[in-house]
Amino acid sequence: MDNQRQQHERRVLCSIQRGYENSESDIGKLRAFFEILPTNEIIPINSPGTELFCETEQVFVTGRFSELKDKFGDKLFEVVCIPTSFEIREGDCRYVTRLGSCSDIKGLTCCQIFDHPLPPIDEQIVALPSKPLTKSILLRDNDNIYGPFDYSYPEGSSKEEHILQIKAITTPINTTIPSFHIGKISSPQYIQSLYEKTGQPSLLGNIKKCFENAELIDYISNDQVISTYGSKIAQNAEIRMFNKGTIAQIRKSFASSHDQRKFPERFKRLFEALEISNSWEGTRKDLIDSFLVTNAGKDLIAKYIEQHREDFFKGEKQAYIEKLEDDYSTKIAELEELQEKKELIVSEIRKAQRQREEMELNSESTEALEALSKKHQEQFDRKIEQKKQELGKVDSQLAALTSKYSELDTVEKLSDEIKYLERHRKNEEKSCAEMQVEVERVRAELKAENEKLTTRLLKLKPDVDALSGITPRKKGESINYFVPVRTSTSSDPNEIRDSLIKDTLGALNNLGRKTDYNTVTNILTTVAQSQFTLFSGRPGTGKTSLAKMLGNSLGLQNRLLNIPVARGWTSSKDVLGFYNALSSSFNSSATGLYDLLTQLNRELENKQEAAPAICLLDEFNLSQPEHYFSPFLEMSDPESKRIVATGDQEVPYLEIPQYLRFLGTINNDESVQALTPRMLDRASIISFDEIEPDYDLSLNTASSLGELDITPVSGNQFIEAFSAKSLELPQDIDRTLKVIIDTLRDDKAEFGTSVNVSFRKVKAIRAYHNVTSSMHIDSRFTALDYAVSQHIIPLLNGYGKNFGQRLEQLKNVIPDEMELSQKMLRRIIDTGEQNMFTYGFNL
Repeated sequence: MDNQRQQHERRVLCSIQRGYENSESDIGKLRAFFEILPTNEIIPINSPGTELFCETEQVFVTGRFSELKDKFGDKLFEVVCIPTSFEIREGDCRYVTRLGSCSDIKGLTCCQIFDHPLPPIDEQIVALPSKPLTKSILLRDNDNIYGPFDYSYPEGSSKEEHILQIKAITTPINTTIPSFHIGKISSPQYIQSLYEKTGQPSLLGNIKKCFENAELIDYISNDQVISTYGSKIAQNAEIRMFNKGTIAQIRKSFASSHDQRKFPERFKRLFEALEISNSWEGTRKDLIDSFLVTNAGKDLIAKYIEQHREDFFKGEKQAYIEKLEDDYSTKIAELEELQEKKELIVSEIRKAQRQREEMELNSESTEALEALSKKHQEQFDRKIEQKKQELGKVDSQLAALTSKYSELDTVEKLSDEIKYLERHRKNEEKSCAEMQVEVERVRAELKAENEKLTTRLLKLKPDVDALSGITPRKKGESINYFVPVRTSTSSDPNEIRDSLIKDTLGALNNLGRKTDYNTVTNILTTVAQSQFTLFSGRPGTGKTSLAKMLGNSLGLQNRLLNIPVARGWTSSKDVLGFYNALSSSFNSSATGLYDLLTQLNRELENKQEAAPAICLLDEFNLSQPEHYFSPFLEMSDPESKRIVATGDQEVPYLEIPQYLRFLGTINNDESVQALTPRMLDRASIISFDEIEPDYDLSLNTASSLGELDITPVSGNQFIEAFSAKSLELPQDIDRTLKVIIDTLRDDKAEFGTSVNVSFRKVKAIRAYHNVTSSMHIDSRFTALDYAVSQHIIPLLNGYGKNFGQRLEQLKNVIPDEMELSQKMLRRIIDTGEQNMFTYGFNL
C-alpha cells in the first residue's frame, strides 16, 4: 500500500491560498505554481504535454491549516500531495496534503519576477509592488530577466513600503556564473520555465538551467567590494595608519593580482572609497563648522560635548595643549629677549650718567665745565634722550607681553589638570617601553647563550647527579612483541594462501563476526599487497572491531599494535617519539610504535623468521596523516629503502621489514581531515558501507573471544603467499580496465575535470587481479570489481554538471557484472546531484 501511494505522489511548489475559519476542521487550500518531476526538473503547473494535475491548480489541506499558515506565511514552499480518496465534483481539488508533507524550498529552486529596471551598481535599491514570495528575486526589463538577487530591507525603511536593498548572491549558481555576478537572459532561454498568469505572481523555475548560458554582469556592490578586498588590507600587519602613502602602497600590492586584472572596475571603486575615507578629516571639519552656525547645531553640539567631553575632544585637546605650549615657549623667549635688551639699554644709560658725573666731579671749576664743547654736550644729550625713548618702547612692549603672559599663565593653570591626568599614562608607557627593551635584551642574551648553556649543562649533569646521589631510573618493563611462528608443511604459496584464508574465515566466525569467503579473501589480499589499507564507513559498521579480530585470527597477539590517533598530531614525534639532547636518549611516544619498530629492526639484523606485524591507526584521519605519518608514506613505493631516521646518535636508523603493514579506520564528517590526493594514491580503501555485518549474538565475553590458540605463519611467507607472479591480465579484463582509465583521463571540456589514474594504481589493480581471479568464482569480473572499487572509485571527486556526465559515461562502460563498483558509482552520482553537482567518494 505504501509503495502504491508513493507511485501516485506528486511534488509541487505552493503558497497559502485561503482557509475556512468557520469550519469545524482546521482545513484550507494552497495555490500550486510548479510541479517537480521525478527527474527534479521544475515545470509550470498543468504544462502542455504532461499529466494534468488539477483544473483548479490548488491543493486541499486536510487539517492543521493554521499551523501551516503560521509556519510558511506568505512564502513559497514544497508540498508532497496524493490523490484524494473522495468523489471529485466540479471545482474540487484532485490532490490533498497535510502539514508533515510540506517543507521549505532548498537553494535556487524558484524565484519571483518583478517588472523593474536594473538599478545602477551604486544604487541597488528597488521599490516593489508586493512582498516577495521567494528567498531570491529576479528583475524583468522588457524581454530581459536579470538576477538572481538576495534582498534585505534598508535600515529605517518600512516593510509595508516594499523598498528593498538588493545585491548579487555570493554563492555560485552553477559553474558558469562566478560570485558577485548576475545573469541576463531573454525569453527563449526561460520561456518553458516561466509561470505567468493574470492575478498571480510571476515566477521562474529551473534557475540553474535557465542561467546556464546567461550573459554575465559584474554586479558587486560597494559594501561587497570593501568587505571582500578591504579585509585583506585590514589583515596586513604592515599597515598601521591610513594616509595617501598607504593608498599608494595598497595600489602597488594589488597591481599584480589576478582579481585586479580580471575586474579592474571593482578596484577603481575600492580606491575611490579609500580616497574618500582619507579626505574625510577635512570634510568633517567643514561640516561641523557649517553646522555650528545654526542654533540647532549649537544646541546639539553643546549637549553632545557635555556628555562626551573627554572622548570627543581627546585629539583636539591634545593638539590645543601642544599649541599652547609652543605659544608659551615662544612668548617666554620673546619676553626674555626684551628683558635682556632693556637691561642693556639701562646699563648704557647708567654708564653715560656715570661718565657725566665723573666729568662734573673732576672739573676744577665751573669755567672748565662751561669750556666743554657745546657740540659734544648736545650729542651726548641726544644720545641719552634716544636711549630713554628706546627704553620707553621696551617698557611698552614689556607691559603688553606681561599682560599677554598673564593670559597664558591662566590657560596654563587650566591645562595643569589635563597634564596631571596624562602624566600617569605617559609614565606607564615609558616604564612599559623600558621593560620591553629589557625583555628584548634578556631574550637576545638567552638566545646567544642558549647553545653554550646547553653544552655546559650536558657536561655538568652527570657530575651533579653523582653529587646529589641521583641514580638513573630503571627502564619500565617493555611489551614483548615477539611471537613464535609455525613451520609450514608446504612451501607452495598457493597452498599457504588457501590455508590462511580458510583458517581466518573460521576464526572470524568463531569470534562472532559472520562473513563470507570473498570478503576475507579481499581483506587479506589487500593488506598483504598494500602498505596502507584503510577501512572506510559510517560509525557502527564494525571497522575497528574487524581489524582487531583480524589480528586475533592471524595469531599476531601484541604484533597487532592499536594506536588511537588524537586530534592535533603535527609531526612524527607524536606517534614515534623524539631524541632528547639533554638526556642523550630517545624519548619514545606512548603509542608503543618505537618499541615495535625496534623489535622488527632487531629481527632483521638477526635474520630471524618472525610473524607479520600490523599497526592499526584508529581514526586515521582525525589529524592530517601527511604530517604525523610522513616518515612512512614513501614506504608504499617498491624503491623505498624502508628506513626511519630517529635522530639518536646510538641508533640513528631503524630498518622496517616488508611484513609490517599499516591498517587505518577512517570516517567522513566535520571532525576529521579529508584525505589528500597524495594519500588516496598510496592507499587501498575498503568501504564497509557495502558490507552487511552479521554478528553472532552469544554470551561469550570479550576476553574469551580473544583467546584463540593460533600460531601465525612467518611474515615473509604471508607476503609471498599474496604476491603477484605477473602483471598480465586476460584480454577482456585488460580491455575493460583500459576503457575505464581512458574514460576518466579524457580531457574533453564536456566531461569537466579529468581524473588521473596513476601507474601505481594500475600496477596495484593488476597485482590484485593476478592473485584473486582464481579465488573469486562468482563472476569473471569479480576480482576486477573489488580492485576498481578500492583503487579507482575513491579517486572520483569533482564539481559541476559536466563532471556528472563523465561519471554517467563511466557507469556505462563498467560491466553490469561489476555490481560493487556500479553500486558505489550510482551513490556518488545521486548524492552529487542532490548537492548542487558536487561529486565525491564518501569516505
